Amino acid sequence: MIEASESFPAVYVQGTGSEPNAFDKDMTEPEIAWVVDEWLQSQCWETYPEVVLDTFPGRPDLIAERRGICQVIECKRSFSLGVVEQAARWRTYSRPEQSGMPHLIWVACRRANYRPNELLWWLVREFGIGIMEIDKQPAVELRDGNEVEKNPQRYTIYRRRSPRIQPGSRRTAKTLMRQLNPDMRIAQPGSKGGDTQYMTPFKRTMAMVDAFLRAAPDTERHIEHIIEHLNENGGHHYGSDRSAMSAIPPQLDRLGYPRTREWGCWFRSKA
Repeated sequence: MIEASESFPAVYVQGTGSEPNAFDKDMTEPEIAWVVDEWLQSQCWETYPEVVLDTFPGRPDLIAERRGICQVIECKRSFSLGVVEQAARWRTYSRPEQSGMPHLIWVACRRANYRPNELLWWLVREFGIGIMEIDKQPAVELRDGNEVEKNPQRYTIYRRRSPRIQPGSRRTAKTLMRQLNPDMRIAQPGSKGGDTQYMTPFKRTMAMVDAFLRAAPDTERHIEHIIEHLNENGGHHYGSDRSAMSAIPPQLDRLGYPRTREWGCWFRSKA
């Protein structure tokens, strides 16, 4: 077991007993991510689960931001090379100026009763990655005759290793934080792609287009009107307006938005 950091006392998160797997001793990845998410929110961090970024591969389990500080947390059931590799992508990725670099990187996993592989321990030191271990006391039901009392599950978070400020993060973390939007919070932290909804830049663009068309359902809109609206309300995810003008009409056709003229890219809202 990794020795506890003296500067980080253990912290606690309590469930309600109604969450999935509340009575199980074991923990799933979504459960671990939920515990970390609950703790971060209790500390006034804004959390963004399963974030999809145009300029970064994969989806970080959690990105958290508070007062200009940004941290990333990768969650797994066990401390392994796979999760260290996931966390280290921020250091090994070749375009930090585009994707941004978080100030802090953490790995969160179940508490283990053994010391991890020395290679893993060397890697987290080398990359400045912090380690959280989570212990679970499962929920129990106490019966006294016809009465049932439920004691909810309780989690203990041990911050075993402090992360270091990542090189380049003071300069580029703001690039990452600018890509975070409130609509990214629809995902369940720690879930696989097919098990949860998550926001992507494409979905955000098309949601803005849909809202624009629905605002005046009987009014026809040319693609130039649509692009103008997008640019006035935060922009689109395409590299240029020209790319957006050629890419959005086929998507509107595919999604069933009717064209109002035989020629030209004129659309109106779906009925």
